[in-house]
Amino acid sequence: MASALDVSSLAEDLLCPICLSLFRDPRMLECGHSFCAACLEPCVPKGQRRGLCPECRGPFALCSVATNWALCSLAEKARLLKLDKGTQPGGEGSGWSICVEHEEPLKLFCSQDKGPICVICRDLPQHRGHVFLPVKNAVQKYQDKLKASLVPLKDNLNSATKDQHHQQKNIAELESCTQDLLGYIAKEFGVLHQILQEKEQGMKETVERLKEENRTEMEERLKELEEEVTFRNETLSRARAGLDTSDHIAFLRGIKELMRRVQEDQSSRGGEEEEDGANDEGSSSEDDDWTDEDVANGEEEEEEGDDEDVANGEEEEEEEEEGDDEDVANCEEEEEEGDEDDDGDIVAVDPAFEEFKDSLDFEAWQEMLGTIEAATVHDGEVTCI
Repeated sequence: MASALDVSSLAEDLLCPICLSLFRDPRMLECGHSFCAACLEPCVPKGQRRGLCPECRGPFALCSVATNWALCSLAEKARLLKLDKGTQPGGEGSGWSICVEHEEPLKLFCSQDKGPICVICRDLPQHRGHVFLPVKNAVQKYQDKLKASLVPLKDNLNSATKDQHHQQKNIAELESCTQDLLGYIAKEFGVLHQILQEKEQGMKETVERLKEENRTEMEERLKELEEEVTFRNETLSRARAGLDTSDHIAFLRGIKELMRRVQEDQSSRGGEEEEDGANDEGSSSEDDDWTDEDVANGEEEEEEGDDEDVANGEEEEEEEEEGDDEDVANCEEEEEEGDEDDDGDIVAVDPAFEEFKDSLDFEAWQEMLGTIEAATVHDGEVTCI
């Protein structure tokens, strides 16, 4: 009996877990489990290259499974010894379908426990009140149920396969849609970037144009002021030279031109032009008369002046020095007052710069760009992100 149990255990190891028959062309998966080659084919969905192991659910590729030659040889030997008859429910092979606990043939099937039992197991307390069927009848009963379920199972498989293909199609469509959307976003933002660059360039060109216009006006005014400073500096130098001269005749000969320059110097400054102009006309006429009179009586004055100059030389020098100091002080005061009066003639920075800057409300633009939101659709509802 012990040898019968060993043969039964060996025969069970040679059964395919799917068809429950001795292996035919057994194939070993990467996970180590073996199945008949024909039984493995339905485990790989149509159109797919990989399936799942029926026992451990590990993935495998049908094209890469190897034939289990050792198991194939053992199965063929068991088939030649007709040991496969004892593996079928209801089979009468000696040593097959033996109860491990009682070493009796498994001739009954317990409907409650859903398993084959022997006649001794039927009488045990754990099976009391249970319904028993002969193994052959139980096999027929469940085979009929399986046969009836084949159509729904096939329909379910077809439906699942169809849904699988549809889902794969949707995944491919999602990838395509994503790429199209990303390309569209990149393109439109490129247009926005171009617009911003053009706006930036236009604003910079406007500022440069305002600068050039303002600078040109300033440089023209600076050139005029340089010429004016040269003229006034020369006039002041001539006036000081006239005060320091000892050649009275030469001094009086050039007094008309010198007084004209002085008058022009004074009349060209703003503030008191009209009043100064009226006074200068009277003094000019007096100066002209005085100059003519001096020229007419030049020789007499020159002789008398020589004696008086010799006598009063020291006094005149002192007076001239005091006069020079006063003139210098007066000139400095006039220059300071002139600088204050001339502020209105200086070309200042164009107010258009400040106005242009005030018109650039970048904070408002940034706030507007910050309010731009992307919309997304989820479960039929449009939301902003």
